[in-house]
Amino acid sequence: MPMDIAPRIESTPGADRPLIITCAITGDQNKANNPNLPVTLDEQTTSAKAAVDAGASIIHIHARRPGDPDRNSDDPERYREINESIRAVAPGALLDNTQMTIPAPDIDGLIGGVSIYTPANLNAGPDFMSLNPGPMTFRGGETPSRALVTTFDDTARTASLMRERGIKPQIFIYHPGHLDILHDLLDRGLLAPPPFVQLVFGQQGGISATLESFLSLVRNLPPGCEYQTCALGLAAFELNALAILCGGHVRTGMEDTLVIRPDEPVESNAQLVNRIVRFASEIGRPIATPEQSRQILGMSPPN
Repeated sequence: MPMDIAPRIESTPGADRPLIITCAITGDQNKANNPNLPVTLDEQTTSAKAAVDAGASIIHIHARRPGDPDRNSDDPERYREINESIRAVAPGALLDNTQMTIPAPDIDGLIGGVSIYTPANLNAGPDFMSLNPGPMTFRGGETPSRALVTTFDDTARTASLMRERGIKPQIFIYHPGHLDILHDLLDRGLLAPPPFVQLVFGQQGGISATLESFLSLVRNLPPGCEYQTCALGLAAFELNALAILCGGHVRTGMEDTLVIRPDEPVESNAQLVNRIVRFASEIGRPIATPEQSRQILGMSPPN
């Protein structure tokens, strides 16, 4: 074990504490890259139940349009429909809706490819909602580059609305600059303890998926945070393993990776959850139930 990890493990309260597993079942992926990706309502419901049965406590959801499941939905009622469908087959599971975006106005063609975050999914009744501090920029590749933007006050307003609705925000940290926004939310008293933080590695415009990046973000989190890690592609499991070793939690799922090994497509979200469960069991970390996850994250019992 590298020497610079050891102090973090020793200072983590209970490296054998229950591990919360989030499964991000769909994301912005598409079936052209892996036909096993769940995109319809029935597929997402079935995949979510299998992931919960395998050990996931939280299901992270990106809705798709009913008549065109290759495209993301921006309708809160579609999210509510998916939430209700999953709760019917996996009662007790915690549901996390992504934070939606809408295009920003194009100013005489000078500013294009800019989107802003919207709290519309507050009306879909999730247990969690992503809280993206922004800004984030994306190169695009075959498509034009784009940006997602928000101000400190926009983020604070959304966090305040979440707290009023009893929805736990999951604060996404894509790079070290977002830590300043996290501190600002805490200074304003907008986050009920403990803050739940999603550390994202390998995203365009974000921090790299490396050991040094992991240590830098974890060591600079405010005291009392509960964090989990995710990364893109084959780096996903590597960053998950670091979090498991160091007392954090994990997000896995087909949103983050469509391959489980080089040139081996993922068969299902449950397969990815099972891999996490096996690794955690080998090093002595029990898997948190949905009830334990609520306790760890300071949430009330379900209505």
